[in-house]
Amino acid sequence: MKTKLLFCFLAFCNIVNAQYTDLHAFNDTLGKNPWGSLIINSNTLYGMTEYGGKYDFGCVFSVDSNGSSYKDLFDFNNTNGADPYFTTLVISANQLFGMTLFGGVSGDGCIFSISTNGSCFKKLYDFNNTHGTNPCGSLTLLGKKLYGMALNGGKDGYGSIFSIDSNGTAFKVLHNFNDTDGKGPYGDLTLIGNIFYGVTEYGGTDSNGVIFSMDTNGTGYTILYNFNGINGANPQGSLVAIGSVLYGMTLIGGTHDYGCIYSINSNGSNYTDLFDFDGTNGAYPYGSLIVSGSALFGMTPLGGIDGYGVIFTIDISGNGYRKLFDFNYVDGSLPQGNLTLSGKILYGETSGGVVNNYGDIFKIDTSSVASINEITSNPESINIYPNPNNGEFTILLKGITGNVEIEIYNMLGEKVYTEIMIQRETNNTINITGQPTGVYFYRVLNETGRLVGEGKVIVQK
Repeated sequence: MKTKLLFCFLAFCNIVNAQYTDLHAFNDTLGKNPWGSLIINSNTLYGMTEYGGKYDFGCVFSVDSNGSSYKDLFDFNNTNGADPYFTTLVISANQLFGMTLFGGVSGDGCIFSISTNGSCFKKLYDFNNTHGTNPCGSLTLLGKKLYGMALNGGKDGYGSIFSIDSNGTAFKVLHNFNDTDGKGPYGDLTLIGNIFYGVTEYGGTDSNGVIFSMDTNGTGYTILYNFNGINGANPQGSLVAIGSVLYGMTLIGGTHDYGCIYSINSNGSNYTDLFDFDGTNGAYPYGSLIVSGSALFGMTPLGGIDGYGVIFTIDISGNGYRKLFDFNYVDGSLPQGNLTLSGKILYGETSGGVVNNYGDIFKIDTSSVASINEITSNPESINIYPNPNNGEFTILLKGITGNVEIEIYNMLGEKVYTEIMIQRETNNTINITGQPTGVYFYRVLNETGRLVGEGKVIVQK
């Protein structure tokens, strides 16, 4: 395990100090070249590699958050799935759900479940050209139903949105992309209320991709925005929501054609190009942003001082862009997927670099970076109990006048719950028992939309 303290001298003489640590270098036999994201449950990280493992079709792994006790939990063998690409596992109790880009009966990819200890692997569904092929991104779990997207296939061959019960039954295509309304969805579905939001890499008016919304039952599909190159093009990640504002990144386009960070209202209005990558500060972001307080975090697989990618933070206003780390191959290269935030620690993966160019798992401690807001509660005005809980808890509000809006987000920055409450000091009961075990963040806004408190909720089942 290697640790270094990075000093990045940025515009306006800003200095960022962030401690970067290599936690695990992949070695082929137990997995190599991860192209997705990590999830964290208690002190354990879970993820997948695209290649390596016993059959070289990738694996599911776990590792302690300090880098110890790495375990190859399951090896894909093509028949049961192959090459989990740009995907993230979803956890519910002691069960993981995921997808593979290829493999299965038709070679078009699979949905699977597996216990967190590596036992009880079950292939839930084999994709075929009719219903969609090559699923990527993450599944979204709502109650007992999983939602996701397939990159290709479907009625017109341009990808689909689907749902399936978590036991593998009742697979249903909710929407078939037709190029005009989008083509090639790469990322996850982001839920606000009963509406999904997402992006496609291609399709739309200028064939540069779209932002869309759709009811969870598959009705009401709407194009919210068409990318045109100047304002960004070819988004490959997912959206994150803060209130009614969505944030995302495009792979290319923008002022320098290296991609951009953008925001847009959930009704499709007020699209804003917040920041344009120029190569030096990062290039071609594949993944998604995550949010903490008023700060966004992300990675680019290329660009930076040595051209191997960067980790960055930026305010939700589009100001205060700072590089937290420049990859240099020795510490990894081509960081893929999303960062995972736990307190002040960011976890992530690189798909290349380090030993034999197989990639690694890393963490970066942002405690010394003053511009970063860790979500903390205000005990004088807000109290959560019990905490931890099973998904049902009470929020006690003191000294806050008028009605309030409660928002709850998962570790990916996806809003999983929102409610307008009549202000009272007792019996404000919240129920997110349909969400999986994990760490969640709450935000409390007053009637004017001002943030009056935020904090962390731990759901254990």
